[in-house]
Amino acid sequence: MAEGPIFITGATGYLGRRLVRRAALQHEVFAGTSKPYAQASAGEVTYLDVTDADLVRTVFAECEPAVVMHAAAVNPGQGTDDDMWKVNAEGSRIVAEACGELGIRLIAVSSDVVHDGTAAPYADDTAPSPVNAYGRSKAAGEEAIAAADPGATIVRTSLMYGLHQMDRGTAAFADLITRGQPVPLFTDVVRNPIWVETLAQALLRISEVDYAGTINVAGDQSTTREEYGRALLDYWNIDDEGLIEPTRAADVSADIPRDLRLDSARASGLLGMPFPGVTEILATRTHTDVD
Repeated sequence: MAEGPIFITGATGYLGRRLVRRAALQHEVFAGTSKPYAQASAGEVTYLDVTDADLVRTVFAECEPAVVMHAAAVNPGQGTDDDMWKVNAEGSRIVAEACGELGIRLIAVSSDVVHDGTAAPYADDTAPSPVNAYGRSKAAGEEAIAAADPGATIVRTSLMYGLHQMDRGTAAFADLITRGQPVPLFTDVVRNPIWVETLAQALLRISEVDYAGTINVAGDQSTTREEYGRALLDYWNIDDEGLIEPTRAADVSADIPRDLRLDSARASGLLGMPFPGVTEILATRTHTDVD
C-alpha cells in the first residue's frame, strides 16, 4: 500500500465512513469533513471544505498525506444543482490542483451517471455523455481532475449499498412504505450495484498500483432498479405491502439514463479481486456481518 498517511474527503459520508474504517487498519488516516460536529468511524477528524481552495491547500500541506482519496460529493436529493456543481465540479478541481501542486497521489470517486445510458457496457476510457445535472457535475469534475493532475486515478462506480446501514435509496423506499405511499421502481434502468466494502477495498488497492486515468469499479451483476430495490428491501425484512409500482423511466423523464452497465474487467484484473454482484453478497452475508 501507499507509504504514509491517507487523507479521505467526505469521510463522514456513506462511502467515506467505510473507507476511513478500513484504511485506519493499516494507515494513519485524516478524516476530512465539512460537517464540524460529525463523527468519523476512525482516523483524525479534520475540517475540510473542498470548495475553499486556500483551506484545501493549507490542510493538505499540514497533514502531508501520501494519498488523497476524494469521496466528497453532493448526490441527487442532497442539494441543488448549484450545490452539486460547486462540490462535484469545482471542489474536485480544487482538490486536484492542490494534490498536483503538492505532489500527492489522488484517487477520486466518480459515477456511472457521467454516461447517457445509450451505449452500454461502458469501457473505462469511454468519454462522458451526461444527460442530467448530477452527471454533468461529475463529468466536469473528472475533466478538471485530469487537467490539473494527469497522474490521478478516477474511479467510476455505480449504486452503493451496505449491510450494516441502509443506503439512501433503500431508506427512502422504506420511508415511503412506512407512510403507505407508492414506491416507483424502474424496470428499464440497469446498473451494477456494488457493496460499499468491496468498493472501499478496491480504492485502497488502487493506492498500491500505478494507474492514471479513469477506471470502472462496479459489481459484476447487472440488475434493474426494480430488482435491486426489491432485493434490498427484502434483505432489511421490509414488507413492501404491495406498494411497489414497476415504472418505466422512459415514461418519466429523458434525464434518467437507462443502461449504465460498466465493464470492470480491467480493475478486477489489475487489483486481483472480484467485484461480486448484489445477489451473491446478500445470499452470503447477514445483518451481523461487519461490512
